[in-house]
Amino acid sequence: MISQKTFIRRFLFLSCIFLSLGALEIASAQKVPISFDQFHGYTGTEKYLKSVAKAYPEITELKIIGQSEMGRQIYVLVVSNRSIGTSLDRFVQLQNKRKENVRNVNPMENHQTKPGQWICASTHGNEYTGTEVCLYIIDKLLAGYETDDDLTDIVNNQSFYICPIVNPDGVYNSVEKGIPQRSNSLLKDDDGDGKINEDGPDDLNGDGVITWFRYKDKKGRYVIDDQDPRVMVRASRNAKTEKERWSMILEDKDNDGDGKYGEDGESGFDLNRNFPEGWFTKDGYQGGTGKYPTSAPETRALAEFFTNHKNIHQAQFLHTSGGFTYRPMGSSGDNSMHPNDIAVYDYILGKKYVEIMGADVPKAWLYPDSLSAYKKELAEKSKNKYAIKRGYELPRTWKVSYNEQQNKGYGYGLQADWAYMQEGVFSLTTELFNYRTDLPGHKFEGKNAYAEYQRAAIKYQEDNFGGKLFKEWKSFKHPKYGEGEIGGWLPQYGSNNPFPGEALLKICENHWQFEKFRAKLMPRVAIVSASGKVLDKVGKYKIVEVTAKVENTGQLATHLGNGAKLAMNRVDVVWLIGQRDKLTFLQGATWQKVGVLGGKAKIPTQSKGKNSAEVKWIVKVQGNTALKVVLSSQKGGTVVKDVDIK
Repeated sequence: MISQKTFIRRFLFLSCIFLSLGALEIASAQKVPISFDQFHGYTGTEKYLKSVAKAYPEITELKIIGQSEMGRQIYVLVVSNRSIGTSLDRFVQLQNKRKENVRNVNPMENHQTKPGQWICASTHGNEYTGTEVCLYIIDKLLAGYETDDDLTDIVNNQSFYICPIVNPDGVYNSVEKGIPQRSNSLLKDDDGDGKINEDGPDDLNGDGVITWFRYKDKKGRYVIDDQDPRVMVRASRNAKTEKERWSMILEDKDNDGDGKYGEDGESGFDLNRNFPEGWFTKDGYQGGTGKYPTSAPETRALAEFFTNHKNIHQAQFLHTSGGFTYRPMGSSGDNSMHPNDIAVYDYILGKKYVEIMGADVPKAWLYPDSLSAYKKELAEKSKNKYAIKRGYELPRTWKVSYNEQQNKGYGYGLQADWAYMQEGVFSLTTELFNYRTDLPGHKFEGKNAYAEYQRAAIKYQEDNFGGKLFKEWKSFKHPKYGEGEIGGWLPQYGSNNPFPGEALLKICENHWQFEKFRAKLMPRVAIVSASGKVLDKVGKYKIVEVTAKVENTGQLATHLGNGAKLAMNRVDVVWLIGQRDKLTFLQGATWQKVGVLGGKAKIPTQSKGKNSAEVKWIVKVQGNTALKVVLSSQKGGTVVKDVDIK
């Protein structure tokens, strides 16, 4: 017999071998390795997307959906098995073809015939955490294909549309050039040198990076932290303080001669106010931004893509700062939404998201049968009419951007509002990073949380990044503001995005788990049976009764509550297809509506809805003419089945 110590050593040795083999198996599935120890920016993202599209031609397709103001490509990676899928236009011939030399409408691609899930990021150029989450999701989908049964099924039968960078100019300037740019880029020559949008802040002290200039200013918005003089703490303009006030701007020259510093290069406007929902300008107040909805090429590219991909059922618009998710709406309250949609958002999507984030789930979501009691409690203590009607206040990690307390809109022209209201999509806006919880090994609470985070973050980057992300403050005389100091965070770091590595990976993993959960909720239509019964024979013809049973085997319905009523949307339909000159319909039209097929998920407070239907035809067919039944659902997919005639 071997000793206990020897047994333990052998066990540990074998365990290491098995773990190594497992790592090798994962690595072999990962044809295009990717790490998250630094931000990829526009250049790295473009390179990665092209690499995976080349390495996985069977399940990916890289599309260019538009260009930014500066001519950079806007990419969408389609992740779906390209050989699986069918479309109605393959069975119904185009009757009125266009004239010679005029291109006809392209046939639908396979991915357009399957339920679609849109994920995009970096609508704001300085919020590039979402880009990393998109790349992480792509890696998980591709590495898991044919190694994970669930992921293989999803990639075979559904379609992911992943756009890691909506705002290429903003991301390029923010990451590659180190000049934070939230907006898109308008064509502007800041310094009169004949070049556009290349000016930006300048490296005044010649240390090779753009940081910050701080200077004493009685009207300043910052004070120096008592515990660490490197930390700048924001102070309200009207708050009384005995501390000396400071202002802080990016180190910069006045390139355009307007007397302003730290602003050259930040042209453009907020793309997340440029979508055609709730966009308006009234009495001098501009709700949306831009001259008109989709006036920016970036928003126009997204709008056109959604218009041409009506199979998109769910959408996620990834932003960065806050550590929570907004569900619609931003310009109006819950009364503008269908009750069934609110229930799906909160009881299903919200509950899962809050659980993943490790926050407390509202009791009403856990015990919906007690909703009447919760409503009564709220009516006695809350002034929020929306919460009272729902029976619960929304938690911090899952909320609406609309100001329910003041009954006032927060944002207009929002991308998620537009996708929900006009495209009929379950859309979300997630703010990924929360400085209070997302620095590894730390949690910060209370009114001094931000200062505590800044102190800990400086120490963290010293320990993990060799102190390269923060420059010590050094005296400098500014050409306009005089004596002050240059230093502080490199703009790519500090507080708006997490640190690469451990902190970023945790955020990526959490939101991958949420998007994977959402993918499993998708509708998926099926034809249960398609049979034909010969009623009579007349010469070379047969009179056949055709019966088809169809259903939605997915969790959610094929449309939102009012989704089928929206422009360019329609209910689910079933077609009977056969050779035209050998098929005559005696009873029942060529296609029949079956309404919106409900899903299998139990949605608290709402009726389940019918997830199946039966349709019948009586037709006259010549000889042994083959018949097919095609079930066509915009967001639930398209499937076909041969009719078994007996």
